[in-house]
Parts: sequence; structure tokens; C-alpha cells
Amino acid sequence: MTPPLVFSLRRGTEADLPFLTRMLLEAAFWRMPESDRRPPEALNEPHIRRYVAGWDRAGDAAVIAEAAPTGSSIGAAWYRLMPPPEQGYGYVDDATPEVSIAVEAGARGRGIGTALLDALAEVARSQGFAALSLSVEKDNPACRLYARCGYTIVGENGNAWTMRRLA
Repeated sequence: MTPPLVFSLRRGTEADLPFLTRMLLEAAFWRMPESDRRPPEALNEPHIRRYVAGWDRAGDAAVIAEAAPTGSSIGAAWYRLMPPPEQGYGYVDDATPEVSIAVEAGARGRGIGTALLDALAEVARSQGFAALSLSVEKDNPACRLYARCGYTIVGENGNAWTMRRLA
């Protein structure tokens, strides 16, 4: 059994952009060996860059998980509004922000993802959003996490599902 990990959550700020960027690359390249998951050149691709470019604009929010007692960032969940033509893979409509999430490999399986997604939904509610959406490849183990957190499949695009959760 995985030992418990004490962590806290806080709202993300513009200063968290480097960590969000690192977590974006972790999430986008989850299939790659861990040592290769963060290829910085991938940020040159508009379909990846759009999830963090110009961070902290209207419609953006993040929650950061920090390990205790060090305070080191170990996970992040964030959303942003991305209406067409800049929509991302999890687009459902102009009023629903798209979610991204990643947790450091050594911290997975300890409830951090669930805590991040639930806290992010609270932030969304407080900002007047009715729902959140995301895209996930069908064979990604995170599908189970999303289902546990109330995300349901609302669309399919090749090997990926679009999922939505009421905020």
C-alpha cells in the first residue's frame, strides 16, 4: 500500500506558470518514459501551448498541491476558457472551461488528484461556471479518477473522450 502523503492545496497564481507548464507537459506526454515526458520544444505547438499561454487571463484558475512540510509543488489542476477558434481537445461550449491536471509521479495514488479536481470545481462554482470539461485518451488510467470525481462522457473523438462535470 502507498504510504500517506500530507499535502495542502492553494489557489494558483501567475507565479505558478512554470510549474503549470511542467505539469502540462507531464499530462500531454503521459505515455512517454518518465525521463522524457517534459520536452520543452512541445510548447512550440499551438495545440499544447494554448493550455498555458498568456496564463492568468479572465477565465483562468488553478489549484496547486504542495507537500508538507517542504511546500514543494507536487500537482496542479487548472482550467481556462478557450472558445473557438482556440478551443482545446475538451471543448464542449463557450461557457465551459477546459481542465488540465497532473500530479508528480512519486505522489500519485494518494488522493491528490481527487482533492485537486474537487477544489477546482469549488473554484469554478465560486466564479459562476456551471460545468467543467476535459479530454482524456480512453486508455489513460486517469479515466477512473475522472469518473470518480463526477465526470461523464459527453463526446468521443477517435481514441479520446470528452468528459464533463457539473461544478
